[in-house]
Amino acid sequence: MGKKLKVYLCDLTYDTIILVSDTIPINIGFIGSYLNKQFGDSVQIELFKYPNEAISEIIKNPPDILALSNYSWNSNLSEYVASMAKQINPKTITVQGGTNFPHEVHLQKKFLISRPDTDVYTILEGEKSCANIVEKLLKSSGDPLSILKSPIDGCALIEPESRKSKDPIFLRGKILDRIKDLDEIPSPYLNGMLDEFFDGKLTPFIETNRGCPFTCSFCHTGSNYFHKLNKFSEDRVKKEIEFIGKKSGELGITNLHMADVNFGMYPQDRKTCEFLVESKLKNNWPLEIMATTGKNSKKRVIEITNLLGDMFSINMSMQSMDDEVLKNIKRENIKLDHMLEVNKHLRESGRSTKAELILPLPGESKKTFIDGLNNILNSNASSVTIYTLMMLNGTEFKNPDFRKKYSYEGKFRIVPLNFGEYNGERIFDFEEVGISTKDMSFNDYLFLRALALLVESLHNGRPFYEFFKYAKSFDIQQATLLKNMYDNIAQSSLKIQSIMADFISETKGELWDSEELLVSYYKKDENYKKLKDGKVGGNLIYKYKSKNLVEAGNDWIDFFEIQVFRMIEKNNLENILLNKIKTELSEISRFCKLKLNGLLNQKSNTDPITNQFRYNLLEWIDNEESMLNLDAFKFENDSKEMIFEFTPDQLAVRKDIFKRYGTDINALSKIVTRISNLEGQFRKIRYKEDNYLRDIYKEVGDNFTKYALSN
Repeated sequence: MGKKLKVYLCDLTYDTIILVSDTIPINIGFIGSYLNKQFGDSVQIELFKYPNEAISEIIKNPPDILALSNYSWNSNLSEYVASMAKQINPKTITVQGGTNFPHEVHLQKKFLISRPDTDVYTILEGEKSCANIVEKLLKSSGDPLSILKSPIDGCALIEPESRKSKDPIFLRGKILDRIKDLDEIPSPYLNGMLDEFFDGKLTPFIETNRGCPFTCSFCHTGSNYFHKLNKFSEDRVKKEIEFIGKKSGELGITNLHMADVNFGMYPQDRKTCEFLVESKLKNNWPLEIMATTGKNSKKRVIEITNLLGDMFSINMSMQSMDDEVLKNIKRENIKLDHMLEVNKHLRESGRSTKAELILPLPGESKKTFIDGLNNILNSNASSVTIYTLMMLNGTEFKNPDFRKKYSYEGKFRIVPLNFGEYNGERIFDFEEVGISTKDMSFNDYLFLRALALLVESLHNGRPFYEFFKYAKSFDIQQATLLKNMYDNIAQSSLKIQSIMADFISETKGELWDSEELLVSYYKKDENYKKLKDGKVGGNLIYKYKSKNLVEAGNDWIDFFEIQVFRMIEKNNLENILLNKIKTELSEISRFCKLKLNGLLNQKSNTDPITNQFRYNLLEWIDNEESMLNLDAFKFENDSKEMIFEFTPDQLAVRKDIFKRYGTDINALSKIVTRISNLEGQFRKIRYKEDNYLRDIYKEVGDNFTKYALSN
């Protein structure tokens, strides 16, 4: 071909309500940089993140090759854009690549047959595979589609002329070796290919290595192909951080996503951290780093977390605390005790930590799950996120034999907020989620989903920490307390009962027996409007967390007071002691109501509030690990006056977030997903005679303040 080949690379995200995927598209940046290196002026490369921009350009200037990322959250969106490109120019070679693709050959064929407008799929790493497609097209003459009549190395395809036959011809080239020296791929940051994506909407994304030594059954990278670690050079990583830091500092960008799946696990990660610290000092970037933390390297992980300080909080991917379950998902080589020790070190140094569990995993029962949750909560992890299992393409959970072994039942739901209307067509991306196994019924699943909501609403961010601390002094475990509260939800206020009932109802309502039924329902005008209005199709955990905190915060405090007392009462204590416990719990209730007064509520009075207290609750809270009874912190005199008030910075944040997102429940659910430090929004407290305000908890920082005001 004599003309310059026009190649469009797309990593699309839905933007109907918010940007669902808000990272700079480094994946297509790598491919574009590699193609430029291989073919120079023979190719014209353009990158796209936003669907309307891609669609507009395809209509005006149809490409020769259209390559689209295919993940669980943009799969149908990518197929729609491929379809539209084919309608405009049937000769356009449409390519997809990404993790949302089966490993099994017969399922790969089935997948491509189901996607009539996708010509080629790049298998595993995409750079060399895409280069092979471009090379073939550059060398071809005549019909571009003729390159699809024979296999292409690194790719799978259906021979075009056979598509309408009963048994289409499936062609699969040889699997390419991985790129060992990743510096073979020019940096899309340093060559300017990603400059246009520093637009204030997207977060920088850095990859320092590829590969994972673990083989987790639920994960795309848990295959032998990615088992060995390949890395970019230290010099390259340093230059990228310097470049991004300068650009981010100028634009007021504060955050960073790390693409590495085990950040902090390898010796070179320390150097990366040193570069990031230098950048923060020079550019005030990054202020917050989001990453999946390395496993089985506790000393190194502790070292890098100490080095990064408030920039980074460890994310412990436990997934389950049961040894048999971990064996079932091929995680028996991951040492939970290492993660717990790292967590202990960080918590003792006043740092926050995060933990993850997945529901339902093979062999996990309601009992083992609650036992595991108690174990994590007892470790004092700052927050615990409980995910519903996604049955992803390219993982063992999609294998029929695996599913049969554990009697997995799946249902389909919209990937939260992943829908939109583009060029007049309504598009939805959905996922299959596990909802029951031979060890966990659907009712058990619903119970644990409700428990997940309670963990997110009542534990994470520590709005009701004082009740958990008080209960702990009577050997009442946190998960047991939350389970007891849900078991007795009928004894709570009507408002709480309504919220929890609506959550369960919506949890059931978001599940569909088939993809077809889901799409048919949401394409109807009245139902699509519900999606656009945020009434359905969002993240239910965060939606109902907002309701619990904003609409029913005081009701939950009253319910805590009653339930903690009743659990303690079972110890058959003397009446005189029970009366003292009632008094102490009443004081804690009043304290919680005042510190949370006005939390995320625009209409609330933000003036300072004063109240008398008999106990030195601030000192009691500071003694986090102390098992001393609250009575040991009673003031010598009758009481002291406390002042609860918002700082000027907090008031500025409130004004900013309400202006930015709105004030309805959908806006609030967006806000709580962005508050990494909910404690920072509680009223600050001082005794009347003190001249300084104080945070209630030691680890409270100002990252959210900086983030909210600068983004």
